[in-house]
Amino acid sequence: MPSERRVFVPPRQRGFFFQVGLALGLLAAAGALYYRAALLPVGGAFLGFLAAALALTVPIPFLLYGAYALRRAEYALDRDRVVLRWGWRVEEIPMPAVAWVQPAAALDAPLPLPRLRWPGMLLGRRRRGEVVLEFMASEARALVVVATEGGWFVISPADVEGFLEAFRRAAEEGSLEPVAARSQHPIGWLAAVWRDRLARALLAVGWATALGALVWSNLAASGLAGVGGGDGNALDRAVLLAVAAWLFQGLNLGLGLFAYQSPRRRAMAYLVWLAGAVAGAGFLASVGVVLRGGGG
Repeated sequence: MPSERRVFVPPRQRGFFFQVGLALGLLAAAGALYYRAALLPVGGAFLGFLAAALALTVPIPFLLYGAYALRRAEYALDRDRVVLRWGWRVEEIPMPAVAWVQPAAALDAPLPLPRLRWPGMLLGRRRRGEVVLEFMASEARALVVVATEGGWFVISPADVEGFLEAFRRAAEEGSLEPVAARSQHPIGWLAAVWRDRLARALLAVGWATALGALVWSNLAASGLAGVGGGDGNALDRAVLLAVAAWLFQGLNLGLGLFAYQSPRRRAMAYLVWLAGAVAGAGFLASVGVVLRGGGG
């Protein structure tokens, strides 16, 4: 008789709205700084606004991925396995490999929490003596520990009592068939992309052209490129085009990785990165046209 599969989720609402809200706030602030930089001539003030805008832009992809991962997070179990899922991170543990499950509050000492954390994002690894802890949780309150020989997984099901009862029943039923352990990390997708020659080539073209546009425009602004020195407006447009190319490649990389992690959407990732390579060449050509037109 097959075992009933029970699925539990972490508290989502507070963490989801916090991460999305903060990402939108940073996006608005960065947009205002980019706009302010666009009104300035190339120089110290321009570079200062630009650097501040870039600094505010960097956390946005991590916050959006955090919100996405939180919406996908779940803790499922049946008599054969416990499956912990957090975004692209998946840990499938055979039921016989689980030593015990209990609330973190029942332990003899508090658990060390991840150093980098915010509402909806309690992830990372810590050590507790000789034991490696991996957090896959959204809130620090009402944590549950799933202990195995290889380490402890710390989760935060919204229904703690329901999860503990479901585990107790599944363990009492006993495993019907052997299940292989499976561990999937987001870093695995990055390694897969790096091994994929087509993906690597498309990304290399996109980022190389964006970098070329950025270097060329900055050399021109410094008077070292031999073009564009006679027209400040042309220099401003060239630098902004180069910055736009750089930001576009960041967005392009994120969208492609999102599609690449699913074999069914991998062709879409190639199309996204192909578009990025073509757009990068277009940005580089546009910078050249603007600089040569401004210098001529």
